[in-house]
Amino acid sequence: MKKGIRVLVTIFFLATATVAALFALSAEWSSEEPYPGGSGDYFVRYVVDGDTFFVEELGKIRLLNIDTPERGEAGFFEAKERLEELAGGRWVTLHFDEELFDRYGRYLAWPKVDGWAICPILVEEGLAEPLFIEPNTSYRAEIDAAVKELAETKDK
Repeated sequence: MKKGIRVLVTIFFLATATVAALFALSAEWSSEEPYPGGSGDYFVRYVVDGDTFFVEELGKIRLLNIDTPERGEAGFFEAKERLEELAGGRWVTLHFDEELFDRYGRYLAWPKVDGWAICPILVEEGLAEPLFIEPNTSYRAEIDAAVKELAETKDK
């Protein structure tokens, strides 16, 4: 009986150690410092608003080339909820443009989930407006296409 318990305890500790090691490896997955034109995979811990979320390694991430309503403005909760659906609690690939930070010290990034760019989705759904601030305009074509798609949808 004692031998059986000892085996179970050993298996439990080995399993726990394996899970801990895998978690530590996943936390180091994107440990490289972001650089202009670079990208990396990060886990979204929580969504702040419709155009900002938080990743453990970098802090707050401000989405490139879009602007969503601020707290207290019409559409705030819809934009925030949609970003939570798209990215909250998920791994995202963040693509960085020329300038890494905004005036508030947040990283600026273009996020993709499962290969889908999030910013154009928010624009196509009417939850975000285009916002281009030089020199970060590498994704202008994708946003312009989303604006066109939204206009065509409204015309139907």
